[in-house]
Amino acid sequence: MKLFGIDISVWQRDINLTQAKAEGVNFTIIRGAYGNQKDTAFETLYQRAKANGLGVGVYWLTRAVNEAQASEEAQILIDNVLRGKQFEYPIYIDVEDSLLQNLGKAKVDAIITSALTTLERAGYYAGFYMNRNWYNNYCNGSSLAKRFTCWLAQWSSSEPSGFPMWQFGGETNYIRTNKIAGVTCDQDYCYVDFPSVIKNGGFNGYSKNPNPPSPTPQPTPSKKSNEEIANEVIAGMWGNGDDRYNRLTQAGYDYNAIQSIVNQKLSGKPSGAEYYVVQKGDNLTMIAKRYGTSVNQLVAWNNIKNPNLIYAGQKIRVR
Repeated sequence: MKLFGIDISVWQRDINLTQAKAEGVNFTIIRGAYGNQKDTAFETLYQRAKANGLGVGVYWLTRAVNEAQASEEAQILIDNVLRGKQFEYPIYIDVEDSLLQNLGKAKVDAIITSALTTLERAGYYAGFYMNRNWYNNYCNGSSLAKRFTCWLAQWSSSEPSGFPMWQFGGETNYIRTNKIAGVTCDQDYCYVDFPSVIKNGGFNGYSKNPNPPSPTPQPTPSKKSNEEIANEVIAGMWGNGDDRYNRLTQAGYDYNAIQSIVNQKLSGKPSGAEYYVVQKGDNLTMIAKRYGTSVNQLVAWNNIKNPNLIYAGQKIRVR
């Protein structure tokens, strides 16, 4: 899938979203804040987007220079921008501020992780936004992308591979006109069905669906290899936990074979011990059963102090 969308802020406060939808826009990512200051056009743009049936996500440009400030900013965003609303697309942190340029990769990684973990704990589906230069040189982008969804800015005509969301143009646009509804704005392609993932998972203000639909997955096993399906799993296209297991097996895929490839890709370990990245809804009993081991063995391998406390994104040895 490939859906067309835009990202807007106070600079596009007068954009006609009815016309934008007529021009093919499916979703919009709206700036919620700059640091701890709410975007003055957010409420207006949110209401207009919803009134036109557009999917909505949020981004904010962080000014945080340490983990505590990042968590505080995220909480302010929750309290002043997100609470009481529903969003079909992720909540993204944008770190491309000069305040963060000289902090070093490890520090920027920590700021991103602190902010997004705060959002996740509050029930939001969180990700990070940056251009290719920042992704490669100012943080460990590829490592962060194993933990959080990434929205990559790369203004070009060549699609980057492996990214769920791509900002392909803004003032400069190599694919199409830089204007939507007569207004210059940044433009995006999304390759993941975030509305289904978010609604079925109960994120971003939605109540979790206890019986999510099981649509015929695309593509079918006859057209895609386990390697390709593993890449889709990593991109979030097959759900988490038991939902992922059920959807893959019902579609005729070998769950264990695919999960093994996923674990190898995420851990970077081609052989020997096998690792698994904990997903939302997982627990040690479920993981032990799936990998033919015991909770006690998982605890011993991973030096887990509290077997009842594991968290999404945690990498644990399972074999």
